Amino acid sequence: LARAGARLALADLDAAGLARARLELGALTPVETVVLDVTDRAGMAAAAERVEALLGPVSLLVNNAGVAAGGPATKLTYDLWDWGMGINLDGVINGVQTFLPRMAARKAGGHIVNTASMAATVSAPTMGGYNVSKAAVVSLSETLYAELRHRGVGVTVLCPGFVPTNLLANGRWHRQSFREQAERLFAKARLTADDVAEATLQAMRRRQLYVVLPLRGRIFWRLKRLVPQGFMTCVARLIRSAD
Repeated sequence: LARAGARLALADLDAAGLARARLELGALTPVETVVLDVTDRAGMAAAAERVEALLGPVSLLVNNAGVAAGGPATKLTYDLWDWGMGINLDGVINGVQTFLPRMAARKAGGHIVNTASMAATVSAPTMGGYNVSKAAVVSLSETLYAELRHRGVGVTVLCPGFVPTNLLANGRWHRQSFREQAERLFAKARLTADDVAEATLQAMRRRQLYVVLPLRGRIFWRLKRLVPQGFMTCVARLIRSAD
């Protein structure tokens, strides 16, 4: 986005990470940073006021904050559900509720990008909380796409498979073995964050709703819609849920 000439407002809990990003990207484009917890609605509203005062109206909203958690359904807790849903789903809702009315009132179009996951389709065992939050993000994005087309606001939802990022760094796991398994799968991934970013830019230009990566992910996505019960039966046979 910086190379494309966009002015950037970056929000994160990680102040040091924001400082590094501002230093790296500031040579290409104006950059403002805000330390923000996406579950904080008042903080989100204050961030919107600040960045729009400094950079002008937000025309592209990217809801990307997310966390990972793992454990069988019998071992999940309310705290784990609330933590994962609060960031992965409520964080997206808070972003939409804060910025969409501003976009709509200006009647100048815009675009919303929401990060979901292939987990929304595969619904693999021991990932219940994560799966539910990402499936809800897909549903929200589909609803917004249908509602906002006539307003000139595009919507894109990202459904990537395993991508080496910092997602696991702050994850919460019922057992260390769940984290280790996730780390092995991430280490084998050929898909990169740059691949997802480039596909997202292309999707935005085409006003495309879905970005499903890699090719295997698109196959899973289609199979789930063609033969949903058969697909889930295969998942249950191939992936044994831990107690």
